[in-house]
Amino acid sequence: MASSGKMIIFGCRAEGIMSVVHFPEYRAYEQDRIKASDAMMALLAGSRLAENTLRLTEGSSRFLPEIFPAVPHIQRINLTTANARKLLADAEQHLSAMAVPYALAIHEDFVQTCFGLLIKAGLTTRGEAASANASSMHRLFEQKVGQQLPSEPLEQFHLIRQMRNAVIHAGGKPKQGLISAANNLSANALADWIKVAGAHPAARVALGVPVTFSHGELILALAVTKRISQKMNFALRDRLPRNIWTDCALVDFTVEHPNLNHLAQRKRKLSGFLRTYYQSLNLTEVEIGSGMQRAGW
Repeated sequence: MASSGKMIIFGCRAEGIMSVVHFPEYRAYEQDRIKASDAMMALLAGSRLAENTLRLTEGSSRFLPEIFPAVPHIQRINLTTANARKLLADAEQHLSAMAVPYALAIHEDFVQTCFGLLIKAGLTTRGEAASANASSMHRLFEQKVGQQLPSEPLEQFHLIRQMRNAVIHAGGKPKQGLISAANNLSANALADWIKVAGAHPAARVALGVPVTFSHGELILALAVTKRISQKMNFALRDRLPRNIWTDCALVDFTVEHPNLNHLAQRKRKLSGFLRTYYQSLNLTEVEIGSGMQRAGW
């Protein structure tokens, strides 16, 4: 909600109600997600392309360094093309096992950024934020902002997180708690999981069978963390004091436009900048003026 002031400027309230605030760390988070997704999809596609290319050498007993001597690092892969194709056929599973933890780590880092804003606003302490881990961080965030995050994405996040932990810390072997979680998602969470990942989570989690990931779980991890982060953004938008957001926007503007030294120049550029990144806040002229004074403009 906008505070009192002369008028609402820099965007329409109706359009901004469900819009995220594109503060610097959120923009960086979105870029990191996109880069991770693009890189993993490129690697997955590349493995399939390589597998198909090696079909041209079918029947050859020669080793890869002999056939492709110009390829960097090829000497480290002293395999026949037949053996290389077998490895490439399993590349999706191995790449996804690396990519899913990567996607979750990017999100966990963003959550810590959110705690940084709450600390700045006096809504939590450094000790509380430091004690939060992947299993408790969303619950702590909900407590501090006084809002609930959507339950289905959180169910999915925690199941993916437990699967990741099994892969990284338990040699892929699932414990009974993970198996129970995979078979006890709520109806909506399960339906969304199957729609995105393409299979029931129990297909990846079974007693005595190592947990595996496919590109479906990677897509799901990216989708789930995106939805949660957007809801966290909305909660911060509504909960943080207005002066915190105003100061954040002005610092952001100064960093993005370091060569604008004259006040008149800054004011001309500022309006468009706020419409682009901070429209959903509906900052007032009074708020912006007070922020300028605090910033020493």
